[in-house]
Amino acid sequence: MNELDSTWTHVADIPAQLDMTELYARLTGMEIAYQLRPRGEWVELWVEYPEQLPQVMSLLEEAKSVLTSTASTSPTFSFQQQLKNVPVVITLLLLSIMGAALVSYAFPLVHWFTFQDYLLIGENVRYEFAELSLARGEYWRLVTPVFLHFGIFHVAFNSLWLWELGRRIEILAGSLHMFMIVLLMAIASNVGQYLWSGPALFGGMSGVVYGLLGYVWIRNRVSPRVILSLPGGLLAFMLIWLLAGMSGFMELLMGVSIANAAHAIGLISGMVLGGWAGYIDAGGRRR
Repeated sequence: MNELDSTWTHVADIPAQLDMTELYARLTGMEIAYQLRPRGEWVELWVEYPEQLPQVMSLLEEAKSVLTSTASTSPTFSFQQQLKNVPVVITLLLLSIMGAALVSYAFPLVHWFTFQDYLLIGENVRYEFAELSLARGEYWRLVTPVFLHFGIFHVAFNSLWLWELGRRIEILAGSLHMFMIVLLMAIASNVGQYLWSGPALFGGMSGVVYGLLGYVWIRNRVSPRVILSLPGGLLAFMLIWLLAGMSGFMELLMGVSIANAAHAIGLISGMVLGGWAGYIDAGGRRR
C-alpha cells in the first residue's frame, strides 16, 4: 500500500502475530473498504468511508476479548530480540546500574558526572555554579546526573518504570526517536532541578521516567495505540507518588531528599513531546 488519501481513517493497531482472518472476512462480507498497513510488529487497520466506522468499531468490540488478552501490552520477545528492538532502553538500564555502582563503590569519581562540579573538603562539600562547568565545555553534565542512583531501591524503582514505559515507545517509534526524547527529557529535568534547588548533589532517572509517563499518557490520548495503553492504576499511582513527594511526606517518611522539580519538569516535557508526536502521528497520516 502506498500513500493514503484524505478519505482513509486509521482505526486500530493489531498485533501482527494475531490471526484475525475472521475479522477481515466479516469486513469483506459487509462490503467495508479497508486496508492493512504493516508497521513493525503491528498491522494498522484503515477504513475508507467514515460512515462505516460504527460497523467497524462494533466488529472490533466483538473481537475485544482476543485483542485485550494478547495485545494489551507489547509483543513478547526473547532476550536476543529485546537487544535488537529496544537497544536504547537496555543501554539506559545498564548506564543506570553503572551509575549506582559508581555512587556506592567509587564515590570520589561522582563529581565528574554531577550537574555541577564540587570539592570535598573533609566532610564538607563546596559546590561550584553549573555555569562554570559549562564554560569549561563540560556539556555532558546536562545529561549524566540521570544515571547516578543513590541506593538499590532508587535504581530498582527507576529501572522498573524505564523498562515498562520505555520499551513501548521504542518499539512503536523507533530507537532514534526514543534517544532524542530521552535526551530532551534528561536535559529539561536536570536544568529544572538545578534552577529550583541551586547547586546540589542530585541524580536519578526519575525525571526521565516521569517524562516517559507523560509522553505515553498524552500521545495515547491524541493518537490511541494499543501498545501505549497502560494498566488502569499505573498513571494514578505515579501521579499520587509525585504529589506525595512534592508535599514533603515522602522525604519525611524515607528520610531522603527528593528531586521534585526534576519529576515535575520531566512530566511536563514528556506531555509536550507526547502531544507533539501524537499530533504528527494522527494529523500527518490523514493527508
